[in-house]
Amino acid sequence: MISMMRDKPICWFKNNNLIVPKINKQYILKKDLPISKNTGECNYPSGMICKVVKYHEDICLTLEIDFKSISHEEFPVLHRNIDGNEITFKLENASLIGKQYRVSQFYDYFEEFDKDMTMADVLDVRQATDKMFSAVKEFNRAIHEMDGDCNSLIVDDYPFPMSFGDWVVNFDKWYHSVNKNINTYRHAIKTVGGKDD
Repeated sequence: MISMMRDKPICWFKNNNLIVPKINKQYILKKDLPISKNTGECNYPSGMICKVVKYHEDICLTLEIDFKSISHEEFPVLHRNIDGNEITFKLENASLIGKQYRVSQFYDYFEEFDKDMTMADVLDVRQATDKMFSAVKEFNRAIHEMDGDCNSLIVDDYPFPMSFGDWVVNFDKWYHSVNKNINTYRHAIKTVGGKDD
């Protein structure tokens, strides 16, 4: 529960991010959010932008969808399955009616939209991470195909807290996570605009 101190708000739901929702601030959906259990594969898509329009302390949080970020032309099935422009999140012990969600899902799925992000930023990071991915892949190939012991070459001042093989696996997961974030922001900037606009 949220309790307002004189100079520091405490989040009303305990989570790692400790986000305090802000009225009229835009939030970006970071991963697909199922509309309900009864709509099959229909989801709110990552990159969708919403703003906080209602925030009742200890009760619920309501987001208003920016339909520019989910155009009817691009998401016709989605538009057939939504019956309004709001998404409501309630406390964990509250009864849910229709297409409502637990407040924990807000923290799992949304983060504040970075309006300073530009398309140039996003594409620059994509190009850099693609080069990094290729370099790691080539380095991993060289290590696996060498006749000698790779430790003779890489063990001094080794910077990772895990084996090289484990680090490559974790790097691969991180790379794909970054790519998902890039695609999410590309969609948002393309549809609702960013600092470029």
